[in-house]
Amino acid sequence: MQKRGSTLGRCQQCGVCAEICPSGRHGGIDCLSIMHRASVGTLDAAEESTIWLCTVCLSCSEQCPSNAGPAEVIALLREEAAQSGNLPKHFREEAKRYLQTGSCFPHTGMTRKMRRQLGLEDAAPSKEAVEEAREIARRTGLGGLDLD
Repeated sequence: MQKRGSTLGRCQQCGVCAEICPSGRHGGIDCLSIMHRASVGTLDAAEESTIWLCTVCLSCSEQCPSNAGPAEVIALLREEAAQSGNLPKHFREEAKRYLQTGSCFPHTGMTRKMRRQLGLEDAAPSKEAVEEAREIARRTGLGGLDLD
């Protein structure tokens, strides 16, 4: 998995990423295993589900003594997985919502009511913002994913 900018080759398998990972401490992703399997070529992003358990807190990359960037490697694996159709339902729905509304968070009647009660503006994206979001999606590849 030596792709554009990947720092995977720096990984020394020290395990600091696994020790610091909040997801891993609670039965989620095993950063060390991901890094190992990716480095030896036994991780198939099209089939791997645990990469989606990363909370993207960046603790692993911040603490990595080798500067191997486990969070960045996981992001690249997620990109590869998404392109192959391995995308969890909740991410798929969020991406669809983003493309339709310019926001990942649903703007429901309850959301608007709560914002009013807090003295906040509606915050619904403008038509221009939605078009900008769609252009960003097109340029970054999100718009090319099969989200159905």
